[in-house]
Amino acid sequence: MALLSALPRLLSWSLVQAVTLPDTIIARTIPDRGILEWTSGILQIVVLLLAVGALVAFILLLAGLREGVKKLNATLERLTNDTRPMLANANAMVGDAREMVASVRRNVDTMSNAAGMIGDTIFDAAEVTAQRVDEVNAVLDVIQDELEETAITAVSAIRGVRLGADELLSRVPSGRRKRRD
Repeated sequence: MALLSALPRLLSWSLVQAVTLPDTIIARTIPDRGILEWTSGILQIVVLLLAVGALVAFILLLAGLREGVKKLNATLERLTNDTRPMLANANAMVGDAREMVASVRRNVDTMSNAAGMIGDTIFDAAEVTAQRVDEVNAVLDVIQDELEETAITAVSAIRGVRLGADELLSRVPSGRRKRRD
């Protein structure tokens, strides 16, 4: 509560001070400058001069860099103009090479397909030939069996006839026999 009662007095005192302050003269004493203050000022001037010198050097450096970039751009432009025909010729050669590669690929594909078809045809012919050889072998086996049986039968028959003839001749009297020589 005491604070609330002191508040109006504090406000009135501040207002009185605000009114009287502009009429009051304030005097300030400036101490003598010593050697440190003089050197501090001189150092500030030297730093300022160094900063200005650095700024000028930086500006000169940027100007030199700009000239170098201009020369580099001119050189690049000249090189670009000189190499444009070479690049056009190189692009044409690359295009021709691509066409040749595509043509070779087409030819290789054609040859590969033809070789595949020929291989299939040869394989089919080999299968047919093998089948026919098997059939001929079967016929030859049958013929061989028949010939063997016929030869055996013929030999048996001839032997039988000879034995029969010898037996007949042995029973015929010897005077009636004619010599066969």
